[in-house]
Amino acid sequence: MTRIKMDELKERKRSPLPSRSNSPVPVITTNYETKISALAKINRLSRLNSFQRTTTPVLDMIETASNTLTTIDRRDQFIPDDDEDTVSLDFSGSDETTISSDDSDTERRRHHQKQVPNDKSVHIKRSRQQPEELRLRTHTNSGKELDVEKYMAGREMTPFQERMNAVTVVPGAFYCIMVLLSGSWLSKTIIEGNKYEQDVMDVNTFDDSQCISWAWLPHLHALPPLPPVAVAIGIVFHAPFSFIYHWKYAHRLPPGLARTTHWSRRMDQAMIHFCCACMSYATSGKLDFFFVNFLYNADCFVRQFFKRVQPRRNQVRIGISVAAYTIPILRREEFLLYSKLGVLFVICGWLFRSYPIGGWSHSAFHIVLAFVPPMLMTAALELPASQNQLRVAVQCASLAKENFVL
Repeated sequence: MTRIKMDELKERKRSPLPSRSNSPVPVITTNYETKISALAKINRLSRLNSFQRTTTPVLDMIETASNTLTTIDRRDQFIPDDDEDTVSLDFSGSDETTISSDDSDTERRRHHQKQVPNDKSVHIKRSRQQPEELRLRTHTNSGKELDVEKYMAGREMTPFQERMNAVTVVPGAFYCIMVLLSGSWLSKTIIEGNKYEQDVMDVNTFDDSQCISWAWLPHLHALPPLPPVAVAIGIVFHAPFSFIYHWKYAHRLPPGLARTTHWSRRMDQAMIHFCCACMSYATSGKLDFFFVNFLYNADCFVRQFFKRVQPRRNQVRIGISVAAYTIPILRREEFLLYSKLGVLFVICGWLFRSYPIGGWSHSAFHIVLAFVPPMLMTAALELPASQNQLRVAVQCASLAKENFVL
């Protein structure tokens, strides 16, 4: 009995919570090796989880950086940073891939593997379609894109046609020079009006230092008025740049970006704005109107040398410049002259935009424009700004006639 009680006391001491009841406490016995292996598994799992939590952000950062470098490498491969003139490029689609943070690694890899081949194939297709130059795309006013390379290719001409374009620029400039130097501007005024005969000054009071007496220009008795001179300056200063572009460079440069951004073509179109500024004084004879047109055309002149070439914008600005310098004619109610100029400009616009006779359309465009300077010079002689100098010229012509008779 004593031995049994001793065993019961030992059992109570081993149990963690002694029972107050008389019922025996069950004892759970566990193998020591089983406990050790379970603890080892728990430690391994905890270490793996902590390592995964530590390395997952790093792997995400490495993968994001590699995707970014791949995207930059693809862009640098197909859009080089040239030192020469460049223009805006608009591509459909994007090379960047955006993935939500909740996606798993496998989904990211699948999306990346799906996206990269498509981008490469698109870039390879574009690079095969593009020749040496990048395809030039510009935004029009309506929001549509204009392919400059296709635009220029549609206006491709033979070397002979381009040289004829240069030759057809010469008649307008030649006419202006000959009219001013030959003195026909004064002869025509005297024959048609002869309104200055009563204003001829007394020979003794007239300052003959304003007269010209050159043997090689016998009919030029005085300097012409400024309005017709402005017409001649605009036409004559534009002609050399147009001639150089069409005669030398237009048929040698490849169509597209190389030709569109060449200095000769830029100067050809920029000098059109210089000509329009001069015409604004020729049609108005007023310095304030000339100053306003000069500021606008100076802005257009500078825009011709921007890296981004926009043919549609340049054409619209040229049209505005032409319409602006004809406003004084309409304001003076010279409807016949305005109608004649309007018909000529409509024909020129049709030839320039539609190219109805192919490569010869540009030459025809220049020929039609050659009729504009005679009309403007004749109208410029009737302006109030021309009258004082015409009186001086009439007096000089009278003195020259008297000296010849004597």
